[in-house]
Amino acid sequence: MKQPSQIRSRIRSGFTLMELMVVIAIILVLATMVISGVGWYKRKAAVGKTQVMMASIERALEEYSSDSGVYPAGDGSKGSTADLYKVLYGDPDGDGKSNSGETVYLSLLDPNLTGSKLTVEKVGTDYIIMDAWFEPFRYLRGNPAAQMNPDFDLWSLGVDGKGHPNGDAKSKQDDLTNWK
Repeated sequence: MKQPSQIRSRIRSGFTLMELMVVIAIILVLATMVISGVGWYKRKAAVGKTQVMMASIERALEEYSSDSGVYPAGDGSKGSTADLYKVLYGDPDGDGKSNSGETVYLSLLDPNLTGSKLTVEKVGTDYIIMDAWFEPFRYLRGNPAAQMNPDFDLWSLGVDGKGHPNGDAKSKQDDLTNWK
């Protein structure tokens, strides 16, 4: 017969249920941190891309204004960048091809470029300039009472897709604008 001291001295193998639960909890906490970090990184990358696109559009508008003496008109609506596309890409017909003899101020607006769906989208018969969240940029020119800038207003509604320059602070807190 075995003595009690022999039974206690037997070597345990494997993990207890408590040890396994602690390891699983640690893995879940680490996974949550990684997933939330990836979401933050994607948002930051989209903000950066939208800011670069806005700066490119602003530069192209300045060049256009320098050549023509005026900025194109825009009403700030969802489709207000359709006219911007036409003048900045040299496509007055809106057929997706720049016309010979027309100046191309922003070649990134070429709808035929690979990956250009991230920049220009055909909506109905018009090409609309899109931000990183696939929402149209807004452009306002020709209404000095509503404009925030003396030249023109250009903005993205940000990740939530809501807001207006004259709207409440909560709806426009993530908007990206050229007047801040």
